[in-house]
Amino acid sequence: MAEEARWQEQCLEALKAIGKALGQMSLYRIGHPAVGETLKIAFGALEAAERESGGADISFSITQGKIIANGRMIGLSAKVPSAVPGFFERLRVGTLTFKPGLRMNELEAFCELSALRREALGGVSPKDYLSKKGVEHIVVDEAVYARVNAGSGQGGRPGLGGAGAGAGPGLGAGPGPGGAQEGAQAFEAGAAEGTDAEFAPRLAGEKTLDGAMRSLIARAVADPGQREKIRETVAGLLEQDIRRRVDEATKPLREAKTRVENEQARTEGVLHQAVDGVIVVDEQGKILMMNPVAEQVWGQPLSQAAGLPIIEKAGENQVVTLAAELLIPSDRAVDVRTRTAAPPDLRRSVQASGAVVQTEAGKIVGVVAGPTDAAKFREMERMQREFVAHVTHELRSPLSSIRAALEILEGEAAPKLQAEHGRMLSTAVKNTDRLADLITSILDFSKIEAGQMEVRSGKADAAALAKEAAESLAAWAQKKSLRLSCEIAPDLPPVRADGPRTVQVLINLLSNAIKFTPNGGSIVLRLGLDPEDGRRVRFSVSDTGPGIPKNQQDKVFDKFVQIAAGELHPGGTGLGLSIAKALVHLQQGKLWLESDAGKGATFLFTLPVFIQAAEGGEGVSAPKPWWKKLLGL
Repeated sequence: MAEEARWQEQCLEALKAIGKALGQMSLYRIGHPAVGETLKIAFGALEAAERESGGADISFSITQGKIIANGRMIGLSAKVPSAVPGFFERLRVGTLTFKPGLRMNELEAFCELSALRREALGGVSPKDYLSKKGVEHIVVDEAVYARVNAGSGQGGRPGLGGAGAGAGPGLGAGPGPGGAQEGAQAFEAGAAEGTDAEFAPRLAGEKTLDGAMRSLIARAVADPGQREKIRETVAGLLEQDIRRRVDEATKPLREAKTRVENEQARTEGVLHQAVDGVIVVDEQGKILMMNPVAEQVWGQPLSQAAGLPIIEKAGENQVVTLAAELLIPSDRAVDVRTRTAAPPDLRRSVQASGAVVQTEAGKIVGVVAGPTDAAKFREMERMQREFVAHVTHELRSPLSSIRAALEILEGEAAPKLQAEHGRMLSTAVKNTDRLADLITSILDFSKIEAGQMEVRSGKADAAALAKEAAESLAAWAQKKSLRLSCEIAPDLPPVRADGPRTVQVLINLLSNAIKFTPNGGSIVLRLGLDPEDGRRVRFSVSDTGPGIPKNQQDKVFDKFVQIAAGELHPGGTGLGLSIAKALVHLQQGKLWLESDAGKGATFLFTLPVFIQAAEGGEGVSAPKPWWKKLLGL
């Protein structure tokens, strides 16, 4: 029993996956990665069902809302996507059989067939279509209606049988004794020879219009050659009459459908004019596709956002409103509630910035919208960044000229000046250097804010970077009587990093440590593998300064923020640590702080270990996540 239940479950799983793939093909082509992954699930389920049945064929049919597999009911058609019963009904398929040895390209060809309407086949039967595609292990049998000998059935009356019926009564398509051709001839002969009393119950026993019509023609026409011509003529007239009556009956429905489609097109036109960005999600609300405008609204490219739940990953600048129920049920009313994710202030701002224009009948015909506070704020931020970048860039040229003039003056006139005047000149040169550093920091931060900071990561020697940074500040540490040392773990692997930018981060951390550590203290720069992740190298800068209180540590990396340590209130722009954190993040690393008041501070960051590509190309830091593989990114 357990094997039977497992086999039925595998058969249902295969049909569900095939139905899902057919639904995806309304959006994507057969070669899309999403369709390919779904077909792999269907292929695996069919293989498992084949093994469970000992390598036998698996034949599916759907009748009266029940799914039949190899003559056994395995479930209701409501359990599988509607595309599956739609395939059987649309192409008039009686039985769908999967044979051992099925190939993936055959399953893809079958899905292409399933997506077509019968008129699109151009008169070619589904079986011939698959045959032309080279499909050998999928058999599609259309329903074939035929009569068998009245005497061969139970009680001497014709009945209905399944595909492949042999000697028994019924609707047979099999090659066995008493099959379709011989049975039909025997029945027709018996009907022609019988009496009216015998013919009436036989005609009443017919279950199809075609069968009743054949019986009547056989009764009325003696010439077998004329019977088929008369049947075709009558069938043609009947078909025309049915089409005419169906057209008359469905005309109001077609007109209503056209009105709904026109209203939908009008509404979509209005909304697309108001919002050009488009985001596509799956039935679980996970992001599949985004166009460039939507990427700007979301704040992330598709390569980073794909696979994320849209309602859970909204940032501080987005308001996401999503239907509570993404799939439309057919057996109950849909849940019309929505879920909204956004900061409260931003949600109120966005909700108060737009109005929908409707007709008296409640149909959407337009939208009135004003720029939200968030949109205005982003525009002001953009203007501020452009202004700062322009001003600081223009300041560099005159500053360079001033410094060059001071250097010339210091070199030529210093011996002739008094000691006090010489100190003033030296102070002026130092202040130009300090001002140049401030301008460089502001420019770097502007680039980071605008997303224009370039980081060229490659293979780098972590120990060499650390020594370079320490040596550049050794004189300053010695002047303050500080012990500056490096502790580097042996056999440290190379890192994937931008060398100059990493040295810039280390110099920033070391200079802060020197600035806040009292005379006679010590500073240690340590390097080693990250104990939490062996694929990363950890850098740390520890000092014996006053430390940073816990309630102030969250502000350390904020822009334009300076935290007083002890009695020291250093100058500067307050951008150094903010820039350092951004540079580490751009190199796929992480920067954080560990400190207790009065016990010094330790700044730590990690960088990925350099891994050589298999074919000798550029190194990679980590394997791609599943959603990048799925989207081919």
